[in-house]
Amino acid sequence: MTVLIAQNTKNKIILAADSGLFQGDRKTHATNHKNWLKIRQINDITFSACGHLNDIINFELFCSSRKPESDSVLSMQRFFIEFIKWLKENGLLQEGEVLDSNFFICYNKKLFHYMDSSVYEILENEFQTDGAGKFEAYMTMYLGKTPTESIELTNKMNVWTSGDVQIVEIKKRTR
Repeated sequence: MTVLIAQNTKNKIILAADSGLFQGDRKTHATNHKNWLKIRQINDITFSACGHLNDIINFELFCSSRKPESDSVLSMQRFFIEFIKWLKENGLLQEGEVLDSNFFICYNKKLFHYMDSSVYEILENEFQTDGAGKFEAYMTMYLGKTPTESIELTNKMNVWTSGDVQIVEIKKRTR
């Protein structure tokens, strides 16, 4: 369980996440696990994800040797189709199963959201939330809170989110 926020402003893209890790009846924090972050950067790709841990780790492995062909929605959709094909070829996703995790992905200073088997772009001056705390986070962002404040408030309102705030900012302009 988690809460993720992706915001595209005029000057930067912000990815934010809590640090709670949940599995069955266990709850811990990413800060207790050396080098584990919910926001990952690899091969010019920055992403955050919610869902199954194996999907997230395998996506990082997949991204370590590949990149989307461009920064368009269709290219990003093909990238996820290739990822799903790669999962099946490696026995990591069985026939009939679907990728049941959602991703925010920043590539070439553009921000995308993969969910329900499709990709869309989060345009400038827009934000989106995901995970178990997505409704609380959306409400606080809508009310004008920063991503950090929104994660902190969501942690107070939702039992399935917790821990320190993780933030990655990608500057869009170099001036």
